[in-house]
Amino acid sequence: MSLRIHVSSDVIYPEVVKYTLRTIFFNKRSDCVFVEDSTTADIKVGVSSDNDIRVFPTFYGPFIALGDKERVVLEDGSTDYISTIFYYINSIQEYHSKDMDEYGRFKFVNSIQHRLNCADKNIVQQLIDELISTQPKLRPLSAKKQQSKFFLTHDIDSVYGAVKEDGFYALRNMQFGEVFRLMFNAAFARPDWLNMDEIINIEDEYGFKSTFYWLLIKDKQNSDYNFASPKIQKEFKCVADKGWESGLHKSMSRNSFADEIKIFGSKPQGNRFHYLKFDLPKGYDIIEAIGIPLDTSLGFSEALGFRNMYGSPFMPFNMLTKKPYNFVEVPQLMMDRTFFKDRKP
Repeated sequence: MSLRIHVSSDVIYPEVVKYTLRTIFFNKRSDCVFVEDSTTADIKVGVSSDNDIRVFPTFYGPFIALGDKERVVLEDGSTDYISTIFYYINSIQEYHSKDMDEYGRFKFVNSIQHRLNCADKNIVQQLIDELISTQPKLRPLSAKKQQSKFFLTHDIDSVYGAVKEDGFYALRNMQFGEVFRLMFNAAFARPDWLNMDEIINIEDEYGFKSTFYWLLIKDKQNSDYNFASPKIQKEFKCVADKGWESGLHKSMSRNSFADEIKIFGSKPQGNRFHYLKFDLPKGYDIIEAIGIPLDTSLGFSEALGFRNMYGSPFMPFNMLTKKPYNFVEVPQLMMDRTFFKDRKP
């Protein structure tokens, strides 16, 4: 049975509160319904102290600033879980940032994760579990926990990069035959990084499946391959034939999503922005407009960790329409290039 929740009329943004509560209940694989009559409610949410769950009196959506605090705190010293979870999960700290890096991205150094040294912590999950454990009426939800899952992805930025990166390694270790082999494969055979079938076979051996994100524009900032070439199309077809998934790796070019989807051949089920180059909330608006049901761009290029302090898929909230977007965002925790000293951003 769903818990009945009443949101008091003194709450300034009831849609935000309801969205956050739905997210919490979804996290625990449970459900709730909202009722107008407080006398029929199992849980009451509002500003005053007689509510089961309290929210900050001046809670006003995207303009909350936590500063150096990890959570929004009420006047009695207790935590405003609703405001804090909403702020984090939707990356509200980025919405009005003007100090972007050279690629137009929110800088990790400006984030609360950097200030508090907590990027690797799933803070939203901790807050959800803490709220449920401290609110007696929510404690039945504590037993309904999600099983951890991994979402493996591969950004196909380069298929000829083995000559440079693997070649330099071989040179440093005096493996001259390996250098020749890499150059020969790139010029006359199959480039070493055009190895989707090998990746699929390794993953299949361990019971994994993954998604391959393809860059469709060839230039210095994007891919080093022609997506339409027979070699690439052979690997692209291999991914589909094996039952793995291909998605769009939206380029940094001026080409629109519509232009790139035409090159892709059909509307993909998922997207990741190349270089993680997207700003919020504009990036969410673009994904919504094009109708792609899943995005996996929410991560930091510069650091391991959660860009929104959350490790589970969620539907971002649209502050203009006052309802969730119609796509799912899967936060990115770790990207291999982050750990390369000579990496590209």
